[in-house]
Amino acid sequence: MEGTIQTGVDEFLNFLRKVDKISLAEAAKKLNVSPALLQSWVDFLVEEEIVGIEYKFTKPIIYLNKPPEEKKAKVKGEAEMSLDAYKNDFKRRASQKNIPRDKMSFLWRNHVKIAIERRKDFFFREARKRNLSNVEALWEAYHQKLLSS
Repeated sequence: MEGTIQTGVDEFLNFLRKVDKISLAEAAKKLNVSPALLQSWVDFLVEEEIVGIEYKFTKPIIYLNKPPEEKKAKVKGEAEMSLDAYKNDFKRRASQKNIPRDKMSFLWRNHVKIAIERRKDFFFREARKRNLSNVEALWEAYHQKLLSS
């Protein structure tokens, strides 16, 4: 019969999953470990970004950090939206707001023009870093490509 070995740190992490935030001294009492031992576990887990610690005056309060995979997955999903998908989403939201179809194209082009202008300085700065020639022509081609979609 196979069993799972559970360490004191495992018990500590399971305990933190059940509470929002708790003082280090109170957690040590509830887990029946010395505050010094619990502090050493916390120090390591804070370095690994598994546990967080904040101080209320001089009282350390500990809590479990959310897994970083959730944050990365959300950002990655948002970054992969294509221009066509973004345009379709724009049209869908415009329809929900009862904007006439004939005005959607005008509003889309206007929205894209504003977004492009916000990125112009960045575009030129990055082009200069890469020593690209004829940056103005590149900008115009980029501008036209986005507006024609």
